[in-house]
Amino acid sequence: MTSVFDRNLLPLIDRALADPGWLPAIPAPSRAVYAEERLEQCRLFNRRLLMVLTLVFDFYWVGEFVTAPEIVRFSGLLRFGLMTPAVILFLALDRQKRVGRRYGFWLLLLTLAPALISALVCLRTTSPGALLDIRATPLILLGTCLAVRMPPREFLVNTVTVPLLYIGSLFFCRVVPRNEVAALALIEVAIAVAAAGFNLQLEWRDRRMFLLNSADRIMRGLLEAANLGLTREALTDKLTGVANRRCFDDTLAVFWQDGAATRGAVGLIMADIDHFKRYNDYYGHQAGDDCLRLVAGRIAGLIREQDVLARYGGEEFAILLPGATPETVRGVAERVRAGVEALCIAHDGLTPPGIVTLSLGYACIAPHRGAVMRDLVALADGELYAAKRGGRNMAVCSQEGG
Repeated sequence: MTSVFDRNLLPLIDRALADPGWLPAIPAPSRAVYAEERLEQCRLFNRRLLMVLTLVFDFYWVGEFVTAPEIVRFSGLLRFGLMTPAVILFLALDRQKRVGRRYGFWLLLLTLAPALISALVCLRTTSPGALLDIRATPLILLGTCLAVRMPPREFLVNTVTVPLLYIGSLFFCRVVPRNEVAALALIEVAIAVAAAGFNLQLEWRDRRMFLLNSADRIMRGLLEAANLGLTREALTDKLTGVANRRCFDDTLAVFWQDGAATRGAVGLIMADIDHFKRYNDYYGHQAGDDCLRLVAGRIAGLIREQDVLARYGGEEFAILLPGATPETVRGVAERVRAGVEALCIAHDGLTPPGIVTLSLGYACIAPHRGAVMRDLVALADGELYAAKRGGRNMAVCSQEGG
């Protein structure tokens, strides 16, 4: 399935926004998301409004005691025995998210109920005093069509059905003069047309907002991906694929701050490929690059998951070990040394010929004891040179750091 925020949607969105038709076309991959978002907007908008409109509709019942007492019992039963409990139940279930995708259907039934009740009351009333309420009945359509938010299909059914119920009841109502039926019907139809136009504008606005927001999200996503790619590229050594010196400096600062906060220690291993200049001179720089990649890949597979391997410069690598003990650092250093040696990369530039090995120096410092970051680097770097002076292919620990 195509992602709703796929960059391939951008041309479709641009075409929809530029289309001069009645409504912007929602691209096919986005239609389900648009319908879901719009339905959620209807839910949030209608939760309080439905109850308010129901109370207003029920309030008309009080006037029937004076204008049409013969229908008070019948009207009260329909209003307070059926419609009002149904609205309360519907809102309660909706708050518990138990209505589901049938929300539009049940909402349509609730919005048709006032029109149906009004039509039944109109048919049963015999009091001329009820004529004023009958003439005001088109306000029901005005309220349900203009105030209540419904999905387009349900709105269309509501806009057609409510006028039919009202106009049909007028023909059989015993208190409406025949010469008023046409005028009242025309008012109802005019309100229906106005409501359709109003909701068409709302639908046009909602679709444009959805398309504009979708395009904005796509563009933001692409921008974030591009920024993330640039950041990753800026912090990665292009040759070996491990972190570069900039990333090493930033990560050391973070680990150092964490160590100071948690009273933990930070370990550092400095590793240098022995006699790498001779390797380059003998095999060429292309082979030297291959050697660096092999060594970096081997080291990366031998350190802990939370450790960070960086190319410090040239043939020198650095390994940062957060929350490490001296024993942990020592174990990782020796494992790395032995692992690179086990690659058995031929080094015929040596006399006698040998294999590629590493010299390592390592240290471990607790930041909260007053040390600074450069102390850790200086100690590990000093032990690296001690390993080189001591014969290479060995890992030397700083006694002070330990």
